[in-house]
Amino acid sequence: MANALYFRIMGSLEVRRDGQLVEVTAPKLRIILASLLLQPGSVVPVAALIDRIWEDEPPAGARATLQTYTARLRRILGVDGIVNTRAGGYAIDLPPGSSDVQDFEALLEKARSAALRADRQGELDALRTAVGLWRGPILSDVESPALHRQDVPRLLERCLQAAEQRFELEVATGNHRGVVEELRALTALHPLREGLRAQLMRTLHRSGRRAEALDVYRDTRAHLRAELGLDPGNELESLQQVILNGQDDRAESEWVPYPVLCQLPPSIGDFVGRAEQSGRLAALLTRADAVPIAVVSGVAGVGKSTLAVHVAHQLRSRFPDGQLYINLEGAGPTPRDPVEVLGEFLHALGHLPAALPRGLGARAAAFRARVADRRVLIVLDDAADADQITPLLPGTPGAAVLVTSRRTLPELPGAHRHRLPPFSIDEGVTLLSRIVDSRRVADERGVAEEIVDLCGRLPLAVRIVGARLQPGATVRLSALADRLRDDTRRLDELSVGRLEVRSQLELAYSGLAPPVQVAVRRMGLLPPGPFAAWALGVLCDDAGGGDRLAEQLATAGLLDPVGADACGQFRYRPHDLVALYARELAGQEDESLSRAAVKRLLGELLQLGNEAYAGATRVNEGLPPGPLPADLPPAACDAGWLAKDADGWLHAERTLLLHIIAQACRYGWYDRAAILADLVIPALAIRGGFEQLEQARAQVRDAALAAGDQTVAYRAETSRADILLSQRVDEAANAFASCVRVFRRLGLHRELVHSLTGLAFARIWQGLPGTAHAQEAIRVAEAAGDRESIVLALRTHAETLITDEPAAALPLLAKALAVVRELDNPEAERAILVRITDCATSLGDLETAERTYARASELTDPRTNTLGHAWLLMHHSRMRRVQGDHRAAVAEARHARELMAQAGDTRGVATASLHLAEAHLVAGDAGAAVAVVRETLSSMDADALPRLKARAELLIDRAAEQSR
Repeated sequence: MANALYFRIMGSLEVRRDGQLVEVTAPKLRIILASLLLQPGSVVPVAALIDRIWEDEPPAGARATLQTYTARLRRILGVDGIVNTRAGGYAIDLPPGSSDVQDFEALLEKARSAALRADRQGELDALRTAVGLWRGPILSDVESPALHRQDVPRLLERCLQAAEQRFELEVATGNHRGVVEELRALTALHPLREGLRAQLMRTLHRSGRRAEALDVYRDTRAHLRAELGLDPGNELESLQQVILNGQDDRAESEWVPYPVLCQLPPSIGDFVGRAEQSGRLAALLTRADAVPIAVVSGVAGVGKSTLAVHVAHQLRSRFPDGQLYINLEGAGPTPRDPVEVLGEFLHALGHLPAALPRGLGARAAAFRARVADRRVLIVLDDAADADQITPLLPGTPGAAVLVTSRRTLPELPGAHRHRLPPFSIDEGVTLLSRIVDSRRVADERGVAEEIVDLCGRLPLAVRIVGARLQPGATVRLSALADRLRDDTRRLDELSVGRLEVRSQLELAYSGLAPPVQVAVRRMGLLPPGPFAAWALGVLCDDAGGGDRLAEQLATAGLLDPVGADACGQFRYRPHDLVALYARELAGQEDESLSRAAVKRLLGELLQLGNEAYAGATRVNEGLPPGPLPADLPPAACDAGWLAKDADGWLHAERTLLLHIIAQACRYGWYDRAAILADLVIPALAIRGGFEQLEQARAQVRDAALAAGDQTVAYRAETSRADILLSQRVDEAANAFASCVRVFRRLGLHRELVHSLTGLAFARIWQGLPGTAHAQEAIRVAEAAGDRESIVLALRTHAETLITDEPAAALPLLAKALAVVRELDNPEAERAILVRITDCATSLGDLETAERTYARASELTDPRTNTLGHAWLLMHHSRMRRVQGDHRAAVAEARHARELMAQAGDTRGVATASLHLAEAHLVAGDAGAAVAVVRETLSSMDADALPRLKARAELLIDRAAEQSR
């Protein structure tokens, strides 16, 4: 293939195109390329690249310079589509087999597959080839301390682990003499790695070189004590004693006496029926020939795990050497790794942790040896596939294995398969009686039998009905039976039936009723992660049936219920494979149907967002949203819960809201996306996550610019700049300046005031004068007679004066406070009161400061307004310093910093850190103050927040004077 690139980083950096060396000589280009190659396919943020190139001293305009460098790198590589710009950074996208790291990872996977097949030679060959790709110190000719400090260690650790696994297999296969020198060289490079040292000692000991092996131990101990102040761990200590005693290290005691264990979970108290199935499983598992393996499969909710645990408890006396149990989590997104499971089993069975084998094959062999000829029952619950199970199987008669899985596991040889059927009618009614008041069931026995039958006799469905009929529920059995008799509603009501979840999702999908098939396709339009059932209902044009659809998908094994969110909505999470399959189905569907479904959900979110806007806690700086589109249909969802907890709903639906904003922009509905963003982002910003919010604003801006709508585009841009103020002040200032120019030309006074005040505020944090911009904002707002804009402009003008002229700022704040109280805007009032508190503190008027702080506190709910509470704590910490309460000042500043960090507010973290340093300094602890300041400076971009940087440097000078 022409223009094929191949990259090598597992040593010096090397690039070849069609086999010919490509010269990438510029040091900074090499740093960029290396940073991207260490994370192929992933976005490396701009800030991370700047850090790796310039460390703590990036030049002015570093971002623009980085763009120039990446353009040069693309030209040198000469292949399009390799180095790509992504949101927030850059990524290198490589075809498979285009780098030594890709080949290395593929070989490790090949080794793992060989281990699963117990192919020790195949595993060793793959590991030898993989380790052979490691040519020396990684990226040894790329000069970037940050890169070698932050990124290279991850790849180095993978290399070392592969080498250790390879050496373990070499020694196990008798090649200990052939690897001595390699091990000696590697331990010299990594003298503190005890695993390598232990392997070197073993190879020397088995080669008859006991004195050298003991020299390795003494050298290791000396290194550990000198570098870390530690003694060698248990593995090395034990190995030293074996060598001193002249023993064979293969006979080293790796075990404590065999423990008889019962790891079984409790058998549930309301277990019902299953007598026939229990008897058949018991008869099979207690057979004496070979190793009986029973696989219990069936639809989700049929009671596989419950039956397995029940039978295992019944058979405890038949397996006197113990009962092992593990949940393999095969139905979840990350099934348990058999290597880890074997480690847990071996440890539970008395294997000393220091002597645990490292590889899958070695652990499987050790496990089989430990349970050989013992009467032990092994219960493997919720298995994913045969590859996960095979290493966990014992090798000798006497042991037995009971497996549960949603799949029948046809690829598992020698297994006896048991498909668990639904309940009988009597079993179902008995279970219902144990969940619900038995008298209610007895009084309506015939109806109860009918309900069980209409439930498809599935235990989970019966439990769902039982939950609805528990004491306190108002639904009568007869009323529920009436709804279940309607064949068109039954599956929606019960979310069950005879639908079966099998190993192939296509079969599960084809067995669903048509409305539920639509739900699977519509689920593919939702973002990854948990979702509320009403959203699925709106996508399916059945807003009232969302809960029923989600319950049915959960019963079919396609969804997992995850509980109620902050405002009481029940949420569901699809398994990863199901979510992927759903997205594929959505992509295959007629796009007009997907567009219509997304537009329905967008309309619903607009109306819900509009309801939430009035009651939500939000940052005060945002432009007010525009009116809802006139063509929206009536809301389909009951939004009553919004009145109870608008903040909870908004934050619970954060992922969905941002996803639909992006989808709306993609479909060309940028104007509706802009309204939704204006309705919800000011509230979402209260809890941080600024990068996502900035991206959403940028998506609206770009879509509007593509459509030629400058008003919507620059409203989104000024709102994006608001978000940038907490992260990248220089970028925010540039964005505000662009917006000022556009809004002046368009004659939009409110937008112009907002952009001018934002620019003034950004310049304050840049350490530049912003008064002129704030004064212009006042003139524009007063000319328009817009009182909300007047408040914002007055408050911003005061901000430009607070630090140097607090007395001049107070009248402006007083005037703004009077207007905002007429407007009845508590959040704006809170913001003004905080600034009055700061001014009063600066002027020594602590009585006023306490009064305004108390009122601001009343207007700030720390549960919903994290950032507002954090800023308030900072100002109160300053008051405490002035009052002489140093302990409280330190505690409040530290808490404020923690809250800012949780929200991801970079500027807030830096500001709170300096408040904390001030508190330490005033308390007389100059050392603590300096430590905080230095930590703050180390995390602060060199060209960002010069106002804070200057303040930090002044604090260091003050601390130095105090220490004299």
